[in-house]
Amino acid sequence: MTKTLFYSILLLVTLSSCGTVVKTLAGFKNPKVEGKKELSSYFASVLPNEPTYFMNVKEKGNQEEILNNILLGMNVDLLLFKSTGEKYCYLGTEECGGIQMQNAFKNFDQNYAPCKDGNGLSMNTYLSVLCDLSGKSIEKEDLPIADYYIFQNWNKYSGSKKKLQEDVNWLLNLKKNSDLNVAIIFVNGDMLEEWGLEKNGELPLKFKKENGAFTVTFGKLPIKK
Repeated sequence: MTKTLFYSILLLVTLSSCGTVVKTLAGFKNPKVEGKKELSSYFASVLPNEPTYFMNVKEKGNQEEILNNILLGMNVDLLLFKSTGEKYCYLGTEECGGIQMQNAFKNFDQNYAPCKDGNGLSMNTYLSVLCDLSGKSIEKEDLPIADYYIFQNWNKYSGSKKKLQEDVNWLLNLKKNSDLNVAIIFVNGDMLEEWGLEKNGELPLKFKKENGAFTVTFGKLPIKK
């Protein structure tokens, strides 16, 4: 649990750098265990004809895998890969994910470069934890052809459908007004029943502000018995 809490602190410090952390946290609800079909329909009501992908676990009920997925789903850092698989990192000093996203679509070559050693996540490694609605693993060949890929997280517990619609529209407008040949891949970060979790179960979250940063403590996972 210590490791989980540490990563959560890093996540929320990043949020606080945007100056909107209080507003963001105000919309947070305890994550509930969801079904993929319902989530797919929910997303389709926001962005019709666009698929959403899901995170998978190798072993149902494995708490470490489940917590890692939850943290991946909460991540606000821009996850961007070149078509050849290398992860690209932001060269600027701004920590707010929104600013980083805007700069990716404005002057990409000036703002992004292959990540240095220590940030060696490849697109194939990331894809290995994803699946589609039917549970099929995702390969690069399943994705649209593009020079770059942005994997954008979304979930139900961090805000309303209206907020999700606004975020998606903002992102698609950035793409529309850019010359960057990029595909945006939407990935759901909600807890899934198929991970071995109790249907309609909740994960209690407790936020605390210390020294200008926010930390989060996770309660007990609703593991299916």
